Amino acid sequence: MKKAIIILSALLLIFGISAYAEGDDIQIVIDGELLKTDTPAMNLFSRVLVPMRGIFETLGAEVTWDDGAKTVWARREDQFVSIDTLHGTMGTGVYNSDGLPYWVENIELDVPAQLMFDRTYVPIRAVSEALGAFVAWDGSMNRVYIDSRPDEGGLVYYASDSDYQKLYCVRKNGQSRYKLSDRSVKDLELYDDMVYYLDKNTSCLYRTAAGADEELLVGTAVYKVAVDDGWVYYQELENGVKKSGILYRMNVYTKEVQRLTDVSVRYAEKYRDYIYFNTFTDNNLYALYKDGSYLSTIDTGDSVYSKLYPFNCIFYGDYILIEDGVWFGNLMRCDLDGANMISLTRLNAFVEKNQQHNAWVIYKQPDNGQDIYCVHIDGWDNHLVHKGDPSWLDITLLAQWDDMVYYKHPMRNEVYRASLDGTIDEYVGYANSMQVYDGRLFIEFNGVYVGNADGSGMQKLYGKNVKGFAVKDDVVYCKDDVTSRLYMTDFNGRGGYITCDCCGAWVATDY
Repeated sequence: MKKAIIILSALLLIFGISAYAEGDDIQIVIDGELLKTDTPAMNLFSRVLVPMRGIFETLGAEVTWDDGAKTVWARREDQFVSIDTLHGTMGTGVYNSDGLPYWVENIELDVPAQLMFDRTYVPIRAVSEALGAFVAWDGSMNRVYIDSRPDEGGLVYYASDSDYQKLYCVRKNGQSRYKLSDRSVKDLELYDDMVYYLDKNTSCLYRTAAGADEELLVGTAVYKVAVDDGWVYYQELENGVKKSGILYRMNVYTKEVQRLTDVSVRYAEKYRDYIYFNTFTDNNLYALYKDGSYLSTIDTGDSVYSKLYPFNCIFYGDYILIEDGVWFGNLMRCDLDGANMISLTRLNAFVEKNQQHNAWVIYKQPDNGQDIYCVHIDGWDNHLVHKGDPSWLDITLLAQWDDMVYYKHPMRNEVYRASLDGTIDEYVGYANSMQVYDGRLFIEFNGVYVGNADGSGMQKLYGKNVKGFAVKDDVVYCKDDVTSRLYMTDFNGRGGYITCDCCGAWVATDY
């Protein structure tokens, strides 16, 4: 590899300089301003190489040269880029709290860096995008355009897996990253401009915000149920058992603490005005009004076989959908306080969780796991939507939009869609996972793509494998499968990294 780079550099000196001398000069425009460098940009094998120092310093990075290792370093805030001219590689990472570098990614450049005119030349797209900038090439003008990412507004709070899950904050354009807490954190939740979280080691409850001091709210081990209605709901853990303990709530403004239950409860979950839980003495499901003033028992009328828990109920708009059994059963519907219990179907049902809350309830019949049904929320017009192929053994429901439900072959990742009236049942494409947002179809399969609801017109938003993605507020967040960096893009594919380090749990503000 070293010999090849030396030969490549020699060829570039012979042919690249003569090409420039013939007037084939390449202009570089950064944030609307023409960059003037003392040595010209070069075009090599359809890649534009530029003197690194001028580019990086314009983007706000400090550049240094390690002559012994023949490596150039660029640092901006805690982020660094390292280019090894001997081996043709580029590494990126961050400096952690201990001041030591944490390497996040190391890639082999398709055109290695070159030493020419006493300058280090680097491929402009690779190194600019490593610092989160947009890069575009205009062949008609022979220009490279580099744009620092605009401040889209909003912050991302995240646990940095590159720094022992410590809490960090960064703007959505990837700038102004800084640490908020020296403790490892988990269970992040945003409320009223503050982020609430637990110490990963002690499970004590804290909160903070950009520009604010870290504040201890509960100094004993807790399970955080929710932050809502101006209160943080939590359980003081008994013997370290998760989701088990006395239920409390604390006013987020006055820090007034109110005890909500006299006995220890388990599996607490809040939805709208109620907190749902079980006790240790029975399998009943209870609905407690959020201020503790009213407690009701949710009963399907079959106390022998019914074992209800918050985790096997579906909170569906103004109703609760209940599979009358441990994992599935007859489909029931009741009000949020358990009143007006009715039966939607008298056959086993497994309710699809990734569906819109409207007039129709979509479910599978577990006795024949590849069949899809739907029933009106009031219990009428229960009918088959898709008759599955028995060879599939099972079927995975992915999403729903209006009158269409999307389902997947469990082994081959083939995605289909069917209309709720049964008139349409057609192939869509391949996907590991998908979401439907505002009539657009987002799929994850060797990258993240967006297109029409029928799978046509797919456009690439992110070209690498991801660990998951989320569509929020007209942007897409995804976490790179290899580096765990958090990436954000708009629906036209214009985006960049938010975190320069490995991102764990995260939450984002809207502004």
